[in-house]
Amino acid sequence: MLLPVLAVVASLTACGGGGEGADARLAGIKVFKSMDSLQCRGGGVSLAALQAQLTAANIQVHSAECGNDGQPAPTVCGIPDGRIGIFDIPVGQASAADAAGFKPLTTLPGAKTVPCS
Repeated sequence: MLLPVLAVVASLTACGGGGEGADARLAGIKVFKSMDSLQCRGGGVSLAALQAQLTAANIQVHSAECGNDGQPAPTVCGIPDGRIGIFDIPVGQASAADAAGFKPLTTLPGAKTVPCS
């Protein structure tokens, strides 16, 4: 019984076994961009349209969700409502996302995900 277990462990070790290398390949960074919607009026850009901007820049999107920037703002019709699109992308594509106007979510410490409306 011990011999088959050792054989499996040895083969997983030889193949990398999904260790740190796999984590590095799967590592992602969350980036965001404003949806440009306004209080009392809505409008702006859809989550799908923002994702299409990333795809057009050859950036792989692992996940997409709606969010709020968490910044305090007065309740005044016609000013930005803080809605953002949040995307998980590969770490290695962060500079390309920046060139497309997307910023790291870490620059908005109060941001949170919210249901898309």
